[in-house]
Amino acid sequence: MRTRLLAALCFLLPSLAVAGDARCKGTPKARAARFSEKALKGKSPAERYAEYVRACSLDAVVELTKSLVRFKTVSSELPAAKSPEVAAMGRFLGQWAKMHGLAFRTVGDNEVFELSWGEGEPRLGLVFHGDVVPAPAHEWKKPPFEPYVEQGRLYGRGVEDDKGPLASTLVALAMAKELGLSPTQGRVLVIIGNGEESDWRGMVQYAETQKPHPTHVISVDSNFPVVAAQGGFVAWTLEAALGPPPAQPTPGQLRAVDVSAGEFLTQVPGAAALKLEPAGMEPEKALAVMREAVTAVRTARPSLRAEVKQEGSRLVLTTHGTAVHASVAEEGANAMWDLAAIAAKLPLEPNGIEAMLRLVAERFDGDHWGEKLGMAYQDALMGRLLVAPTVLRVKDGKVSLGVNMRRPQGKDSAAFHASLDEAAAQLERDSGGRVKELKGGEGGRYVGDPHVADTSGPLVTTLLDIYKRHRNAPDAKPQSVRGGTYARLFPRAVDFGPAFPGDLYMGHAPDESISLDNLDATTRMVAEALYTLALTPPAK
Repeated sequence: MRTRLLAALCFLLPSLAVAGDARCKGTPKARAARFSEKALKGKSPAERYAEYVRACSLDAVVELTKSLVRFKTVSSELPAAKSPEVAAMGRFLGQWAKMHGLAFRTVGDNEVFELSWGEGEPRLGLVFHGDVVPAPAHEWKKPPFEPYVEQGRLYGRGVEDDKGPLASTLVALAMAKELGLSPTQGRVLVIIGNGEESDWRGMVQYAETQKPHPTHVISVDSNFPVVAAQGGFVAWTLEAALGPPPAQPTPGQLRAVDVSAGEFLTQVPGAAALKLEPAGMEPEKALAVMREAVTAVRTARPSLRAEVKQEGSRLVLTTHGTAVHASVAEEGANAMWDLAAIAAKLPLEPNGIEAMLRLVAERFDGDHWGEKLGMAYQDALMGRLLVAPTVLRVKDGKVSLGVNMRRPQGKDSAAFHASLDEAAAQLERDSGGRVKELKGGEGGRYVGDPHVADTSGPLVTTLLDIYKRHRNAPDAKPQSVRGGTYARLFPRAVDFGPAFPGDLYMGHAPDESISLDNLDATTRMVAEALYTLALTPPAK
């Protein structure tokens, strides 16, 4: 671990240079001198800083992102307090902070890292997360924690969500210090939570106990131009007892013995599989029946990707979709939907798997908006309720379905809970009492509230102005997203990047990547936000 930490810090050595601009060669002190007031006569500190970042930041951002990605900080597999990878990343960030003259501390058991610059009450808080979602190696073309650049894109788990944006901000901050700039109205904090992709506990406690909050809080973990509203995060679990097989198989029926779809709650399943035993028919006949069902569904869904094969005494139906973040489920293709549609055409013995797949086909398939559940509603700013079934599993004699929803404002918490109660009751009736909501304990219902910032306040207007000028987008407006970031823990906080309008978000997808152009643009805009909100003298 120590060897890896030292290797990760190698990019900080003075030999790093940007081939495209000779001014970026040499030590940080030598580089900064070429952008000093003496070297760039007549230019303001803001102009010199912007030019320095534009000319010299990208290589450093790429290398720092690579170093961070190499730490396998998958919080759903091992929480921060128990993760040697999170601890190692903390040591790395502590060394980075020390080399750049910043204070560093951990809050909790490595649950939050904080870098601090300046004196006094906090003025600007820049919020990130250092943990990442799982990266099943079989879904990736190359190892997910061995980052690389190819055809103008940086690949690796976390390059977009959220280690690339963190690297952009740290490099922008370091370059400001190299030019001799400093906070003028209070401290600048870089706050890194390590449980955003799991239970949020560490950052929740940080937000509750570390007061006062910074005057302005920006999370760089969502979209441009400015995200001023976030949907409420909802976790909802349905389950059914698998049930014992009948003493004698029913002629002409297949028996579902296992089913799986999805890797985690916040990702639309890219693959799904159903395992069957022939039970009441010959294996050859069972294969033919399954292939006929696939053909029938493909008639209505020409893009269907599915195959049937025999594994020993069992038959396996597999479907393939397109995995995307659950907050943008309509941009992907849910493999669970296809699996349920095919299963609906098979003569399955009644059991928990059969009942759950039938409900997916009847109440979820083809519907992102909860209309089939009777839950659909929308808000003018935040859009429609999103409903995404994402995880299907058999464990301990039960089959469970995890559903992720993103709720807009427009229904208060009590009204939304009531609509979930009604939907659960309907599903229980549909299944003859087999399928019920899991209540209480781990995996039980969770309903988060929407977060809305002040769209006319100084933070939103400042960031929106920066975006409009940098992207030549005079009509840009504050946006709402369905995703939930740490911004929702801080009053009036917003998100500012890193995803750009029109780009497919790759944060939770296999082969996660971010374009170097977007990484560069993010660094420039975050640097200007840093300067405008924290480094300029107060108006007299």
